[in-house]
Amino acid sequence: MAPLRYLCLLLALTPLWAQPLGRSRDSLTVYYSPQDEVAAGVVLDAASSALPVLESALGLHYSRTSDRPQIRIDIVRSQDEFNRLVGTTMKPWVQGAALGGQRRIVLKCLLPQTLRLVTVHELTHVLLDELATELHADPPRWLHEGLAKYAADDFSEADREVLGQAVVQRHLLTIAQVEQAFQGKREQVELAYAQSYTLVDYLHGLRSDGGLKRFLGELALTGDTDRALLRTYGRTRPEIETAWHQGIQEMYLSHGLPFFTEGIILLIMGVLFLIVHGVNTRRRRLIRERLQEEERLRRMFLLDDRSHHDS
Repeated sequence: MAPLRYLCLLLALTPLWAQPLGRSRDSLTVYYSPQDEVAAGVVLDAASSALPVLESALGLHYSRTSDRPQIRIDIVRSQDEFNRLVGTTMKPWVQGAALGGQRRIVLKCLLPQTLRLVTVHELTHVLLDELATELHADPPRWLHEGLAKYAADDFSEADREVLGQAVVQRHLLTIAQVEQAFQGKREQVELAYAQSYTLVDYLHGLRSDGGLKRFLGELALTGDTDRALLRTYGRTRPEIETAWHQGIQEMYLSHGLPFFTEGIILLIMGVLFLIVHGVNTRRRRLIRERLQEEERLRRMFLLDDRSHHDS
């Protein structure tokens, strides 16, 4: 019995740092090791900020905060623990996993900025997969990735440059091409991610009252992206693509111009400014000289008139 008593004593004296902790806010609970207190705060802040954005975009409206189903987020430190919680062996470079059916997210402990983005991306996948299951829909990849970037406000200068270069080279992708580009080379994948963000942003602007949920529902009914877009937004796919591309061109063209080209444009603008300034200066000088000449002639006529009067 002595060994059993020692084992019980050892378990009772297990240090606090070995026990997982939990922090909750609204419908979110983060579980973490004591040494990951800062990471837990980053995750909770990121998820709680993105949750209402995602719920609004996806038309998930709850009468009270307490009505929201709970979402669990686990922060782990080892690859073995990550694999165990996910339930399968994951590639070492995978940073997070969304277990939609369980409303659960598993994250590796990362640098704060990366952790924030991964948290929101996985939260997006949980909610979107759950809604798609409810509607019996198969969301396109651009919706998953674009909505994740939108909710995380994950749109960098690199994304702007990728879009700008596509505008300059006339390589902007159609909606169908965006979906295919995720399977392409690195440059195509980068463009697919950037355009997905702008497409979700554009569609959400057309119908911010849960339009994406309506689109998924129509997609489930028709099995056709073109018909789902028309039924949801009242515009054909070509009309949507034209307006969407036009917005990209107006906003990101300058980001795709090489430095040399920008320099040439600035030089031309400078030369044009000098020419216009010179023309205006000359015009003002001629007007001033003409007025002075008119004033001189007026005075001369006045003097001549007075001399005739005196005589």
